[in-house]
Amino acid sequence: MRGFVSLAILAGALMSAQEPQTGPTQLIVTYRCPPPRRAAFRQYMTELGVQRFDRWKQEGVLKDYRFLFNWFVDVDTWDAMAVLSFPNYAAVARWKDIEKANPGGLARDALDMAWPLNSYSADMVARETGESPLDPTHTVYFVIPYDFASGAAYRDYATSVLIPQAKASIREGVVTGFSAYVNRYPGGKRWQGLVVLEYRDMDAFARRDEVIAKIRALLRNDPAYKTAESKQMANPEREAVIADSVGPR
Repeated sequence: MRGFVSLAILAGALMSAQEPQTGPTQLIVTYRCPPPRRAAFRQYMTELGVQRFDRWKQEGVLKDYRFLFNWFVDVDTWDAMAVLSFPNYAAVARWKDIEKANPGGLARDALDMAWPLNSYSADMVARETGESPLDPTHTVYFVIPYDFASGAAYRDYATSVLIPQAKASIREGVVTGFSAYVNRYPGGKRWQGLVVLEYRDMDAFARRDEVIAKIRALLRNDPAYKTAESKQMANPEREAVIADSVGPR
């Protein structure tokens, strides 16, 4: 009986660690703008737009943020993405009030050039940083959405496959950090999970396929990795985006 109770307590602790007991504290907002206004929107966000996000961070509404801009025009993805992290769920209510006058955090001037496309309430599955890049302005962001039957299925795959690959990429020196998110309310949304990889520079990103192949060959010696990889018959990756970070951060 004692062993049974201990296992039950352990199972409950593991469930608590995997399933958040509060509302989601990550919000991912994507933006679309017509090609003729794309350059002007990027310039606006670089010079003025991200200052608004900086102010909300200083005021405690945001714990952190990142504003990314797609390298290319692509009808199947997005032009820009804001990855917002809140200090607690109560701060999300403050953001809801901001949205009333500033959809997606954009001022009226910006809304003449672009508009919010989709918003995803998410939970952070993992975040890790390695050695800081010599020049952060050279960092290449590779954003990969994943399609699974459920958020739980994505969590399992991320824990067994994606996160070990990302950590190994940090050890290889090509990736300087990564974040993994799970969509709290997927429904008919475009993804259940999202990974943001931060490559040191374009040379490091160019080595992505080579390094991933090496890492997968090594990780297949791990039974948990091999099992999780073999279970995933279809490719769960959706349209990936190569992006830069916009603004002074």
